[in-house]
Amino acid sequence: TTAKAQGNLQFNQVLNLSFTSNGTNFSVPVGKVWKIEEVAMSSYSAFLTMTVAGQQVFLKNTSGSYGYAFESFPYWVSGGQNIFLSGTHGGVASVIEFNVVP
Repeated sequence: TTAKAQGNLQFNQVLNLSFTSNGTNFSVPVGKVWKIEEVAMSSYSAFLTMTVAGQQVFLKNTSGSYGYAFESFPYWVSGGQNIFLSGTHGGVASVIEFNVVP
């Protein structure tokens, strides 16, 4: 039996992607995979909207002692996809980028 997969993932870099309350677009380069680890917002009373490849992703959030925490992370996004992040306030997404190695 022969099986084929997308390849192996090799660590490339850590990205800290800043976005505004009006929203910011990001593109995952072809041949890469992003693992969105966490999103930090600039206010304790904020909400986050994330759209991947034109589809809104509903994020489960819980109130914590330090504001809102989003339990839907990590979130994986494949190469060639667009991500749109926005919220009631700006913030920063912590992302690990991997190379896809055949």
